[in-house]
Amino acid sequence: MVIFLAVVSACGQKSRSKESIIESITSQGDTLLKKTTLKFVAVEHDFGQVKEGEKVAHTFEVMNTGKTGLLIQNVSPSCGCTTPKYDKKPILPGKKGMIEVVFDTKGRPGKQRKSILVVTNTEPPNTVLYFTCEVITAEKTVRL
Repeated sequence: MVIFLAVVSACGQKSRSKESIIESITSQGDTLLKKTTLKFVAVEHDFGQVKEGEKVAHTFEVMNTGKTGLLIQNVSPSCGCTTPKYDKKPILPGKKGMIEVVFDTKGRPGKQRKSILVVTNTEPPNTVLYFTCEVITAEKTVRL
């Protein structure tokens, strides 16, 4: 009977311990648990016409419009031809962050529309950015 009470008591302490840890983290302002808001200057960019083989880059600006740190948790492009770079540290309220995307046009002739999924500590957590361009091959360049 004493062993049973000790186990029940320990289980109760374990669950209270998890709750107190979560409460402690939240009260300390952990960016992963607190939600914030954001605003992108623009969610779409058009590179226009670019020559095949070029690497073109664009930086999307994001502003933290909330009251707690904005954490960009992940940035996933729709294909391997696009490489993202982004701020890994929390962006403070009222400050701007950057997400740079580099698109490699090699082997991608014609009109292109690519998406980039951005996951943050906002509600909803996902924002999709887009860029477009028309990749002109050497053949088309001569005809123009």
